[in-house]
Amino acid sequence: MGFVVSSCFVWDFKCGDNIGHNLRVLELLYAYFDDASPKQQRILCKPITITLISISEAVLYDFHARINGAKWEVQNLSDRVLEAITERRIDRLAKYIASAKKDDFFDVGDTNFYERLEELAALRNRIHIQNEKNHKPRDEWEAFTPDRKKQAERVLEKVLKTMALKFPRPTQAQNYVSDFCLPWDEHLPKVSS
Repeated sequence: MGFVVSSCFVWDFKCGDNIGHNLRVLELLYAYFDDASPKQQRILCKPITITLISISEAVLYDFHARINGAKWEVQNLSDRVLEAITERRIDRLAKYIASAKKDDFFDVGDTNFYERLEELAALRNRIHIQNEKNHKPRDEWEAFTPDRKKQAERVLEKVLKTMALKFPRPTQAQNYVSDFCLPWDEHLPKVSS
């Protein structure tokens, strides 16, 4: 079980290293998940889902930092898009998603990929147990489900594979971060740019 995605797109070594660390955390959580009862699996959905979404955020943060630090490396976005991104200062997941959606980083056109990403961002904010914004459902047991876990896997898989395929760094700037090992069965075997 599991598969590897190239880390060839990572700009900041430490961010990439931390992504790898969190994927190792997920590997352990998935091992517990696989051996758990259905009730225990349901309990593990929250830490797994939040970690998956947080990794997606780290990838989007790193990509925006790369555009701001070395936009000449990013070949698959127009100069207009690159300039617009460097003029924005973005520091929240919702804003990273809006930026990616506006310029369709993931080449998904009119699919609901960005809406799923936005939904998962709101769910990730449920790390705050008190749920101050009263997101529905109010019961975490209903918010963090196996389906949401799978949705977060698919989104992260799409984000990582697209970044590796569409936005790799120059060859001499690669191989500073270990490739990413994802601890679930591949959902999207073919991701095109």
